[in-house]
Amino acid sequence: MKVFDLQGKGTNFVAEILAGITTFITMSYLLVECPAILASGGVEQSSAYLSVCLACFIGSLLMGFIANQPFVVGPSLGMTVFFSSTLLTELHYTYTQALLITLFAGLIVLIFTLIGFQNAIFNAIPKSLKNSISAGLGIYMALVGFKNAGFLSSDSNGQWKLMNFSDAKDSLWAVGLMFFGIVLIGLFKKFHFRLTTMLALLATGLTYYLGTVLLKTANLSNLSLRALIPVPHLGSFNSQAYALWGRGVLFKNLSDGFATLFFSEGTTWKTVLSIFLTVVVCSLFNSVESNGVIYATARGQLDENGQFGSLKKTLLSGSIASATGSCLGSPLLSVAPESSAGMAAEGKTGLTAVTSALLFLLASMFPAVLTLIPSVVTSCVMVFLGITMLAAAKDIDFGDIAEGVPAIITMILIPFTSSVIDGIAVGIIVHMALNLLTLKFKSVKIIEVAVALIFAASYFLI
Repeated sequence: MKVFDLQGKGTNFVAEILAGITTFITMSYLLVECPAILASGGVEQSSAYLSVCLACFIGSLLMGFIANQPFVVGPSLGMTVFFSSTLLTELHYTYTQALLITLFAGLIVLIFTLIGFQNAIFNAIPKSLKNSISAGLGIYMALVGFKNAGFLSSDSNGQWKLMNFSDAKDSLWAVGLMFFGIVLIGLFKKFHFRLTTMLALLATGLTYYLGTVLLKTANLSNLSLRALIPVPHLGSFNSQAYALWGRGVLFKNLSDGFATLFFSEGTTWKTVLSIFLTVVVCSLFNSVESNGVIYATARGQLDENGQFGSLKKTLLSGSIASATGSCLGSPLLSVAPESSAGMAAEGKTGLTAVTSALLFLLASMFPAVLTLIPSVVTSCVMVFLGITMLAAAKDIDFGDIAEGVPAIITMILIPFTSSVIDGIAVGIIVHMALNLLTLKFKSVKIIEVAVALIFAASYFLI
């Protein structure tokens, strides 16, 4: 296919399709978690699910055709939490008002991209922080993988603990399969098998289904084999959610948000100033997060100067997707860290992103698709990818306090706050402060100082 230049990129149609499927499978848990987070802030969950799916569909299409990159655009978990807990809960914006704020933020990021400011932010983030973002994302992905398989759990206080091995036969089976999948990926890579990740996914998924049948047979020997085998099905068309979304979400939210945000009786200049600051912070959150995730997932494509050839088109695709997502009812989107799963599965072009996009559209129509994907299948890939992304930590100079301390803070905050935004924001603030205090003025760029000050102000003013 000429539009994707498959031959020039050293790939083929089948490999790209399989890579797109791999990315979608790895990201599928977000289609459950993000709508649930939005629902906790008062958003109708079925509409939120449809909004997220359709936003991912359009964003990934844009990434495929504009940037011709295997990056898939998806909901930012950190931005979704910020949208629900901060904009909706703490600041008491309505859902329509919060969507309008994220739309303005997405448009600002789009302008940043068009004038080259996004590239400047990418270059202004210190290399040590970029590597720590990659390592922090690696830890985060591994934690999510362990949690989805049942190997780890977290309570309401954020305390992580191991599973109860003595009272969880089904969980023990899933955890064993997760480690089985990790070992398979490692062995396939060691012996240079083609389509390593997909082969491991298929082997783990098949073992899961066959093993589940055997376990059920052992416990319920009087049932027929046909009743035990999980038969794949798409379920019914998601017509009710589409109807609800079309009436109450599509574009109507933005007009309602505009009317109540700027033309209500309680609107004052202080209100407008607060809205402006919130929009600026949201746009910086989205911009810096996108830059960090792109660096983390594209490390293998960077040149000797740490530059990424298709950065502007990639950022442009992501920024258009963010603004479009708000129109569709979803908070700001970004390049998904899970895109590294498709890249590990030998995805090299935009056809990978387009394949994932079509699967997001399918999932929007038939939510039952997600029930066909065992969590253990995604878990083994996420843990293995997390391990490989941790390799970026070896390039950090931990002997230099001004570089090592911010890097460690970033690596810790990303997984334990489940927010790339907070990890990067605090990392940049600490990096600026320590370099200025140690008189290493050349290590701090003007753009980094500006971004750090805005982030610092956001923690106190928003």
